[in-house]
Amino acid sequence: MDTSDFEGTGASSTVGRDTGGPIDSARQWLLLDGNRLLIGLALSALVGGIVYALVVTGYVGVGSGSNLPTLTGSGLTSGLLTVLTVTLSINQLILSRVFGSTDKLSDRLSGTIDFRDEVERLADVPASPSNPAEFLALIGETIRDRTERVREATDGANEDLSESLDVIAEYADGLSDMREKNDDTTEVLSTLLGPGYADNLVTTQRLRNEYAEDLPEAAADHLQAVHELLKAVAVTRQFFKTLAIQQDLAKLSRMIVYFGLLAFVTLVFLTLTYTKSAVNVGPALRPWVTSVGLGVVSIPITVLVSYMLRVATVSLYSVSVGPFVPPEERSVD
Repeated sequence: MDTSDFEGTGASSTVGRDTGGPIDSARQWLLLDGNRLLIGLALSALVGGIVYALVVTGYVGVGSGSNLPTLTGSGLTSGLLTVLTVTLSINQLILSRVFGSTDKLSDRLSGTIDFRDEVERLADVPASPSNPAEFLALIGETIRDRTERVREATDGANEDLSESLDVIAEYADGLSDMREKNDDTTEVLSTLLGPGYADNLVTTQRLRNEYAEDLPEAAADHLQAVHELLKAVAVTRQFFKTLAIQQDLAKLSRMIVYFGLLAFVTLVFLTLTYTKSAVNVGPALRPWVTSVGLGVVSIPITVLVSYMLRVATVSLYSVSVGPFVPPEERSVD
């Protein structure tokens, strides 16, 4: 039986997820690549626009006798305080990852150093870069070099081997191109969420097993190095995922504090504009004041939503560690 015929066991040249078209690209920007603050503010502007449309069309009343004072004075205030408690929970989660005893911190440091030492040994370099994009680029360049050595050792006599090496080399070139990316950890991570590394892991394992007796010793050693480097990509992906999520949660907690204070002041203002028998804002300004005010009040929620969308997306598309890839990681939906 030819295992290369199974779906997901062929080599892949794609670094990241294949979005499949402009609609899927827009969805990926919204869920993953887009600026979280910009998306949160855009959602708040949408909330304000919807409120304005409902008020001017008469579906929602904001004049004397409306329920707006009750809504702003109790309902929204309670909800805002709940969001702030969420911030405390997020900070506790971050601190639980940052703090630790000396032995645990030492073990984590030793594991990171051992991992970098292994990559440096395979790449034959004195030290590996600390920048995530440059580190992945080093792995890609080393995979490309090792595949070329396998091809030279076998003289390209095996067509199946040569074709698989060509595809893996294209994947390695994609990793090498990460050197041109900026220092944003999330951007680097977004290019690693596809199943390419897993497909190439399976392919290199198949090539090693299927042609174990036919490959020269030098070619087998280089193919083994390619396999180890692809495993390093898998480990790096999970490590960068941890860093990216921790950074996002830290930014989120800070923004909720900032915008939570702004939203609280806005709620107080909206509540004080209403008295028991009258409204201190003229009829012409009420739709604008109400829509802008509620839009500002919604910012902590929309920012929370925008960040949680990315955290959930990263978690969904990077569950696998190794050659097992759930269908969700392959799907563009």
